Amino acid sequence: MEKSETYRLKRLWLLLPGAAALVLTWVASANPSLTEAWFSRGVYPWLSSAWGFLPSLAPFSVAQWVVVAALAFCIGWLGFYLVAFVRGRGRRRFVLWRALTTMLAVLSVAYCIFALMCGLNYYRHTFAEDAGFELRESSTDELAALCESLAANMNETRAEVTATTNEGEATRAGAEMAAIPDEYAESRGGFWTYSHETVANMEALAERYPALARPLYSPPKPVLFSELMSYADIAGMYFPFTVGSNINVDGPFFTIPATMGHEMAHQCGFMREDEANFIGYLACKDATDPLTRYSGYSLAYEYALSALVKADRDTAVAVSDGLSEEVKADRRARAEYLKQFEGPVAEASNAANDAYLKANQQQDGTRSYGRMVDLLLAEAREEKPEETPTD
Repeated sequence: MEKSETYRLKRLWLLLPGAAALVLTWVASANPSLTEAWFSRGVYPWLSSAWGFLPSLAPFSVAQWVVVAALAFCIGWLGFYLVAFVRGRGRRRFVLWRALTTMLAVLSVAYCIFALMCGLNYYRHTFAEDAGFELRESSTDELAALCESLAANMNETRAEVTATTNEGEATRAGAEMAAIPDEYAESRGGFWTYSHETVANMEALAERYPALARPLYSPPKPVLFSELMSYADIAGMYFPFTVGSNINVDGPFFTIPATMGHEMAHQCGFMREDEANFIGYLACKDATDPLTRYSGYSLAYEYALSALVKADRDTAVAVSDGLSEEVKADRRARAEYLKQFEGPVAEASNAANDAYLKANQQQDGTRSYGRMVDLLLAEAREEKPEETPTD
């Protein structure tokens, strides 16, 4: 009996990290300025860099194997205690207690890690506040001008990719045209070239926006089970337990550099999805590589055009008609790729993601991704300030 009591106490001690994390989350939610100064710009960059150092050295996604190990543990845990319960006549209450305390202890430690490597950052200042962007209502004309500008940049950067890849070749059409970005990326070294360039782009962006600075930027890693991510409608995932950016590499490559930037924005402590999209776009747009710029412009265009469709469908159609044949081919290829994965798995995944976002103070859920347009419009106003009337 004494041994049983000692066992119970040992397990109960492991509930303390979860309780501490709950207290920290409550304090963070009530004090955004304190969270920003003390945690997001103070403790988090150094703590997460130290925690993620060893996983960053691996030439593969450590996160995917942590998930596999966690699933194996859960299955083994359930099987072990089911057998123990069946065989433990006279001790079944103790078996249930052991199972419950083990589960709570694991959840407690996991929640503490989540809070320190991710969760508390949901309560920091927004990127717009840190960067000084003014978010306000914009006219349909401003939105149309943004879409036209993004479309022109897409056409230009895609033409650069085509020109580099098609040197001395005949003009391609259809699916062959859509394959050009993949061939271009492969000629430059493929995924790992873009992974390390994304780190360099984020470091450069941090010089302009210090809130993005951190001691260690862990390079994005490809996920072996990328096709499963496609079924779940997941392009990339920041995994707080390894502080890693994990990328679905199963689809068209032209979307990947922007996805890398998005996931690294989470690594830098900005957890809101609209802001991560915007930071990913910023990391791409000033890159020297045309495919990286094209990826960023494509991401921004997707959200801006969606907003324009709701505001003025005719103008949105006109903007879309102005896209080059190369860009249209890429967009068709991506739509066809995504269509094959539509179904209940993707719907369930989106519902889970929606619930997760709402649980972390993003009350619009998955719709929060669309607020990226407000940031794009604010940036456009900064780059082209309104003219002040003169006497």
